[in-house]
Amino acid sequence: MYRRNELLKEQAEKRLKAIREFTDLGSGFKIAMRDLEIRGAGNLLGAEQSGHMEAVGYELYCKMLSEAVRELTGEEGEKESFESSVNLPVNAYIPRDYIPMEAEKLFWYKRIAAIKDQTEYDDMIDELTDRYGDVPQPVIRLMDVALLKERAHSSYIMLIEQKGDSIRFVMNPKARVKVDEIDGFLKEYPGRMKILTAAEPTFVWTPDKEERTDLLAGVSGLTDRISLLLEPDF
Repeated sequence: MYRRNELLKEQAEKRLKAIREFTDLGSGFKIAMRDLEIRGAGNLLGAEQSGHMEAVGYELYCKMLSEAVRELTGEEGEKESFESSVNLPVNAYIPRDYIPMEAEKLFWYKRIAAIKDQTEYDDMIDELTDRYGDVPQPVIRLMDVALLKERAHSSYIMLIEQKGDSIRFVMNPKARVKVDEIDGFLKEYPGRMKILTAAEPTFVWTPDKEERTDLLAGVSGLTDRISLLLEPDF
């Protein structure tokens, strides 16, 4: 399936191994789950790719249905009118040796994607620990990303992504930022923070070496700091 002397990328090699491993009839679901592990959950469980109740689960389906009703009746707020995404180079997934059953793993991917606050985060840690033992770091990071998406949404951040050595925080154009506090905010990160004024204002942060050792924590803290730049009635 590839030229003999060609050097394969790591993801390509993992995908070929998955195809070779799962050859039995009905293995398509297992291949899809393995692909989910390889490339990460990303926005797969977000509103853009959600399907019917059987596909997304009863709890998430009810949430989506409720949001759709609020939108049709005019009760939908501005915060609910956009999707927040996080695209960072972190290993966030459910290992096979922690939850072996594929269907059960998909159930937990959905549960984790629906985390809304720290209380739900802590409760899920307790539940996972009771059922499967100590929660491994990749699952912790998956939950951290889910919680970060909620914080980003509350801060009117549409996208958090890494570009080269920098992290970009793309704001919702409707966000009302305290303009008089921008200068002070930039000075908190001398030489490592700038703002791009465009249709979608963007904060560009370059973390230092120490901050890169725990990138998720740094991004989460900066997300909370950006939320303080919003007008109090927004």
